[in-house]
Amino acid sequence: MDRTRALVESSLLVALAVALFLAGHLLPLVGMVFSLVCPAPLVVLGLRQSLGRAVLGVVAATIIIAAFTGVVGALFFCLGFGFLGIALGALGRRYPKAVDIILYGVLVSLGSKLLLMAVAIKLTGINPFGLEESQIMPMVERFASVYSSMGMSEESISSAMEQMRASLGLIPVIFPALLVMAATVDCFLSYIVSAVVLKRLGRETLPRLPDFCHWRFPKSVFWALLVSIGLHAAGNYFQGLSFLEKAGLNLRLLITVLFFFQGLAVAWYLMQTRGFGRVARFGVTALIFFVSFLAQIILILGIIDMWFDLRSRFRGGIS
Repeated sequence: MDRTRALVESSLLVALAVALFLAGHLLPLVGMVFSLVCPAPLVVLGLRQSLGRAVLGVVAATIIIAAFTGVVGALFFCLGFGFLGIALGALGRRYPKAVDIILYGVLVSLGSKLLLMAVAIKLTGINPFGLEESQIMPMVERFASVYSSMGMSEESISSAMEQMRASLGLIPVIFPALLVMAATVDCFLSYIVSAVVLKRLGRETLPRLPDFCHWRFPKSVFWALLVSIGLHAAGNYFQGLSFLEKAGLNLRLLITVLFFFQGLAVAWYLMQTRGFGRVARFGVTALIFFVSFLAQIILILGIIDMWFDLRSRFRGGIS
């Protein structure tokens, strides 16, 4: 009887995941909401069923989706939502801390994205790790035609094209760091949304994340910054080891993001202790993201806090 119940429950969860993905795929605008919720049934599947049965459920869902959207849509579901969802569920059953679950979940998300990217390269022939000038220029010219139709002067268009060419040329260099960041955001959002949905259902729940104002990264991150600087310098000095320069640049970009979020956590702590409401805190955060000078201050604040634990020095702690 228990086996029959487990089979029925797995079928319902798979059907719900398929329905949410198809709604997200077919409905404009509103579909984004369905896409965010899509991993939640799969997380439940990973929490309540064995890993083997959960994988079979994802495979079945992928086959069903292929019948509606084709192979590309099915691969996007499987590698974008499927394995990450059941992995978060399985990890939630094994580890008691949210940080551990998200850390391993990011690795699963990164692996899925690498597989998805390999498929995309095979289908399109465009490798984001090695975009060439001949592939970048059509994109730049497409934007130039849009600017021209808007009535921009030739001088302004030429300047905008030069900046865009430089930006697009930088993407292949920092693409590994961008891929890691995308995997982290994807895993984090899936975890948060799934945790909220599970709490509403009143069933198994995922461990609660620490409040953002208490987020802190280990001091070893600072030493990783020094390693990134060393790699960059070595790549510049030894002409045959230019890949070290790229590795250093990607590592430094990732570490800078960690410093920034630690500084932002300190800012949230200060705002919360000073009685700022949630709306005010989000408003200040939005301002920080849009004003580069404020972002630089937050970055420096994160570096200082990593060494001197500023939050423990402020009065009026948070209960």
